[in-house]
Amino acid sequence: MKYELRLHRVMVGILILLLGGFIAYCLHLRPVLAHARFETIGALFVVTIAAGVFVTVGIIESTMAFQFGQGHRRELLTYLFLGFISLATGLYLAISATSSLQTVALVASPHAFLFGLAELRVAHHLERHPRYRLGLRIGGVVEILLGLALILGASLPAQEVVSLLIYVAAITILQLVPFVFFRFPHALDAA
Repeated sequence: MKYELRLHRVMVGILILLLGGFIAYCLHLRPVLAHARFETIGALFVVTIAAGVFVTVGIIESTMAFQFGQGHRRELLTYLFLGFISLATGLYLAISATSSLQTVALVASPHAFLFGLAELRVAHHLERHPRYRLGLRIGGVVEILLGLALILGASLPAQEVVSLLIYVAAITILQLVPFVFFRFPHALDAA
């Protein structure tokens, strides 16, 4: 059990670093999007970075799936599915001639929905820990609402879409960080 928990933490840690890098890059690039001359170039950079993040996450999730092996079929299939979704999203952004910031918001929304559903599913299994259960339920609902915001935000101007992407990534990081640092005393005792 310690090994599986460590694998999940490694994946979450890498995701936090990638989202943090995406936020830093977008914050740096946001002023460029305010100028009409540079908006297209700035948007192209953000789309490229988002495609790179999705492809990287997809490769890592797929690799992680095979670390679990056949003994953990649920984790294997979940990580393979998430890896496929991330790879497909990143490749679509990379090769599509019509990719825009609005497209990034649209393709990021299923990731927020899936993360929200995963939080709700984990909360369902924590009946002995009501505070953690409540936190995960609130986080799950927030992520689902963020997924809806990304869909609705796809009609916003470029600079506002980038702001929305930054907010969504930041809130996701805030929800992931406790998982990396939280210790599961009962789970580790069983191992």
